[in-house]
Amino acid sequence: MNLSMTGLPALVVQVGFIVVFSAPVWLAAKIVRAKRPTLIRAALSLIVGVLGSIVGVAVGGGWALLLVPIAFLLAFKLILGTSFFGAIGIAIITVAGYWAMIHFIGTGFIISGGGVSV
Repeated sequence: MNLSMTGLPALVVQVGFIVVFSAPVWLAAKIVRAKRPTLIRAALSLIVGVLGSIVGVAVGGGWALLLVPIAFLLAFKLILGTSFFGAIGIAIITVAGYWAMIHFIGTGFIISGGGVSV
């Protein structure tokens, strides 16, 4: 099975993924009463967290396991306007939201191909 998408449908799918992955962060920011809990800022905090993680892995070497979570926590703290403990709360609630998405939605999509089984 080969799936290819270009143009406007591809852009719609990309924006959809960004909204789906930002929604748990946005909801968690509202729960912990962050100062600036918007969906745009939630998406921006995820992008900054990923960029910080890339830098942490490239620079940190063995310390990357510590630097990657700190990158996300700092992104949540600075962009969403919460305390460090609030950022930890956002991370915990977001992981729970991702787990719920996988549990309730993830099992509904089965991708199987006509590949060769050995």
